Amino acid sequence: MQSPTSAARVAISTLVVGSLYLWVGQAMAVVPHGCQPKSNWFPHSATPEPDNAGFGSTNNCEFHQWSWQMFLWLTQKLGDGQPRFLSFASPQALIGMNSRALMPRKTKSADAESLDEYLQAGTDGIFVDQNGRSVYYSQYVNPVYADFITGHQLTDPAKVRAFEPGTPFPIGSLEIKASWKILTPGEKPEGRFTMRGEVANLVHKGGKIVTDPKQTENVTLALVGFHIGGIVKGHPEMIWATFEHSGNAPNVAANPTPQRIVSDRDWTFYRAGTPYKACNVNPASSSLLQLDQATQKLSPITQACREFEFGNDPDRPKDRIKSMQLNDQNIASLNKQTRYRLQQSSDVWANYFEVGAIWFRAIDGLKPGMALATDDILTGSLKLSNATIETFTQTQSVMNNCFRCHNTMHRFPPQGNLDPLPALNINISHALVNIYFWSQQLQAAATAH
Repeated sequence: MQSPTSAARVAISTLVVGSLYLWVGQAMAVVPHGCQPKSNWFPHSATPEPDNAGFGSTNNCEFHQWSWQMFLWLTQKLGDGQPRFLSFASPQALIGMNSRALMPRKTKSADAESLDEYLQAGTDGIFVDQNGRSVYYSQYVNPVYADFITGHQLTDPAKVRAFEPGTPFPIGSLEIKASWKILTPGEKPEGRFTMRGEVANLVHKGGKIVTDPKQTENVTLALVGFHIGGIVKGHPEMIWATFEHSGNAPNVAANPTPQRIVSDRDWTFYRAGTPYKACNVNPASSSLLQLDQATQKLSPITQACREFEFGNDPDRPKDRIKSMQLNDQNIASLNKQTRYRLQQSSDVWANYFEVGAIWFRAIDGLKPGMALATDDILTGSLKLSNATIETFTQTQSVMNNCFRCHNTMHRFPPQGNLDPLPALNINISHALVNIYFWSQQLQAAATAH
């Protein structure tokens, strides 16, 4: 388990005292025993879905409780033995897309267990594990989300352009992104959820490293990261929460120097003794990144570090330090207590923890055309990143939290022959944005044939 930062130490000392301050709008409320899991979360096999429609927005703790409860509900084992989220559709499945050739940065098969997403959004970086293999990604949307898309015919780009800009996704909508590490033969799961799956091989094409849908490999995949974006009452912007496996990467200490060693032990995605300057380096735009097609191994290996333990810089912004400490204390408390309860039944999900969550300070504050570039709109974990999903954006001020990319702005197409996406509230979802442009590509391909 990671060594605690100053924020975590504050959390522990606060909990020992036995009282904890919670954010309530602009005010603070005292809760006697800290932020705790609810009793009906356990056993994990019976965790109910959070009450999205009854969400109260009463304090900071409530948002993190929603995040943990939703994580438990999504990872709950169903009758087929697989966690619930694997039963959800992929965004591509909503438009019947079965080609992996379109927009390779974000495209994958409609089969949720056949992966060819390999580039991190925003940077086009390939996250290379300690064995030289690429980490892969998959996306899912729940039935509430899917029914909204199909019910409003939003797989038709013309319908999207004519859609009422201020209409949000319905309460209960979810989109999910998961990151997967390939386990090499003989490599142990080390407390990670695993499944067998198919990945598309990487090849050289046009001077780039891309996936080839005709070349696949059946592998064991270990879940290492998990994004949740969900709509609750009062928050059409979604609560954005992210979870990781506890062995992924070390936390960076405050005010690191370039030569400072981040950790003296090995982590899943970090080699012991690596200095801070060698962490989270993205070679995608240089000639340094190399692929051996025969072995599917890449170099150089990525040394991942987590810039902020709970998604907050302990020193900035200065006027938010108390609320950020509060946020981090709540996460630390919930992580400790929830994981302890899961450990009692030897549950594999006890090995995962909430990094943080972020949402709007205002109730029903989402509007079309919001860039969401300033922290005064947001609260929770203001610099939230997942070490396995946003490895390379952690230090970029324009991309260092979910709302830097998720916004309701007018969207320009990835290529010139597509129609732009007008400013809509539903643009907050990358799955919707992708569906809009994918649909146009499919229409163009059909016309060409």
